[in-house]
Amino acid sequence: MEQNKKKEKKKNEMPMGLGFGLAGNEEAMQHFSNLSDTEKKQVIEAARKVQSKKEMNSLIQDIAKM
Repeated sequence: MEQNKKKEKKKNEMPMGLGFGLAGNEEAMQHFSNLSDTEKKQVIEAARKVQSKKEMNSLIQDIAKM
């Protein structure tokens, strides 16, 4: 039971690269904060699949343009 809670918590945590990227881009941070919970989860899942800094930067730029 306790392990399931840990997995769920980890599943909902924002990846570090996404957090840093949003912190460095005020417009992206504003757009992300205005997303619905479902949309935020989708962005977080997309960020988990990112394989490079370049891809993360591209994701942050996409969020800024939303």
